[in-house]
Amino acid sequence: MLKHSFYKIILLAVFMLQVMSTNVFGQTCCSGGVPLSGNLGLPASDTDTWQVSLSYDLNVLRTLKNGTETLDERDRQRLTHSILLELGYTFSKRFSADLFLSFVRQERRIQNPGLPDQNQSTSGIGDGVLLLKYNLISSATDVLTIGVGPKIPIGASDVTRNGILLGADLQPGSGAWDGVIWGYFSHNLQSRKSMSYTFTSTYRYTGTNENFRLDQSYRFGSEFQGIFGVGDRVVVGKMLWDPSLSFRYRRAWEDQVGGNELPNTGGEWVFINPVLGFSINSKLAFNLGVELPLYANITGTQLTPTYRINTGFYLVLGAQSLDIQQLKKQ
Repeated sequence: MLKHSFYKIILLAVFMLQVMSTNVFGQTCCSGGVPLSGNLGLPASDTDTWQVSLSYDLNVLRTLKNGTETLDERDRQRLTHSILLELGYTFSKRFSADLFLSFVRQERRIQNPGLPDQNQSTSGIGDGVLLLKYNLISSATDVLTIGVGPKIPIGASDVTRNGILLGADLQPGSGAWDGVIWGYFSHNLQSRKSMSYTFTSTYRYTGTNENFRLDQSYRFGSEFQGIFGVGDRVVVGKMLWDPSLSFRYRRAWEDQVGGNELPNTGGEWVFINPVLGFSINSKLAFNLGVELPLYANITGTQLTPTYRINTGFYLVLGAQSLDIQQLKKQ
């Protein structure tokens, strides 16, 4: 039964990827592209259980900035639609592994007065991440987990249009292996056990695509992200809700072409992210979140996120399920 359910979920995810794959496209250098680092890491689970997270992420970039200054221009926009699939398996109390896969569709729109609009949209499977995790602390109130693994260059990095190679920010993949270091800490309050504080950090050290264009190398900038959040579990009528609020800091370093820094890449961002979740039981939950920028300091002039929406579900296979009445007592 559990195996059949798991296979159905995988087939559903593959079907969704195929439906949208009418073209080929991928990540951007700084603010767009597949949201890899900010979505890594499934929660701790019981031994011999599978976890599945499938979500849809929309990133809307309509704000043009130079440094911290917002420019009065509305002629450009960029939309990134991502389907994010994360599979996790818990081997023991200490060891677990997550596999992150992605599909992305990006749309770029430029309006020039007196000239035809320059619209472009492409889509395709992006790079993936394999994260090996180890629980340093696992108690009734505190969890501390570290992880390490590679970002795997699954997506293509040599896509052309009319015989011309697309820019690196338009390729489905980076064409290079990256190293990922991940950490997670959570603390449940003694006074209110349903409330917890969490902190997640991710550092991605990027590799170099040595043969991007005419033997010229390209390297996306490394990045660091830190997410601090607080969440609770509340009962409203007969429904069990999981509201949370988090703040995300992101630092992306400049890209490099041929070993030289590329202008108008990199920067710092701070976002606020309220999320509302709904638990069916201890094995199935849904969520909807909106992320808004609070601060951005851009290197040069770039389009930067205006808002972001994320929705999806989380499922555990193999664990004993608790009903709503039991969850209310936790």
